[in-house]
Amino acid sequence: MTFSKDGFLIVRNLITSEEIERLNIHLSDRVEKGVDDGGYTVTCPQAVGSPSFYGGDLMKSFQVDLLPRIEDNSKLDLYKTYSFARTYKKDDILAMHRDRPACEVSVTIDLGGDKWPIWILDRYENPVKVDLNPGDGLLYRGCELSHWRSKFKGDKHSQVFVHYVEKGGPNAWAKDDIVK
Repeated sequence: MTFSKDGFLIVRNLITSEEIERLNIHLSDRVEKGVDDGGYTVTCPQAVGSPSFYGGDLMKSFQVDLLPRIEDNSKLDLYKTYSFARTYKKDDILAMHRDRPACEVSVTIDLGGDKWPIWILDRYENPVKVDLNPGDGLLYRGCELSHWRSKFKGDKHSQVFVHYVEKGGPNAWAKDDIVK
């Protein structure tokens, strides 16, 4: 399996246990203490009531640090666009969707909690179940491949999402996600 051929790639151990811990502490602080680090809380119709966060200083720094790993795995030259994180709760559903242009190359990273697979339609419209462990990432063409999650039966699951666009590509205008 390759990213260029399949449009998605499972990357085991994409981030370290230290990065997982730092991101989980950050998310907990934002949820429990309302800590603001330059990002903002959003209400998302895909998971109403689940804490969702756009941007912020730590997430932007993390996204920049992650960029060489994503370029290495995708074999692409990329610009960062935006980062997003969410802590899902029981009964959440992530409806099947494709992402906006700023998500040309997307990565969803498991930060832990109760197991919850993500599904993706491959380029032949076959559904593929992807089970991630904490620290694993699913690298995928977010605008091209539909993806979703079925109803969550666990209590809590945290994810971080980082998005990129190809340098010189049709969505390069979304560099640094100037569109809100």
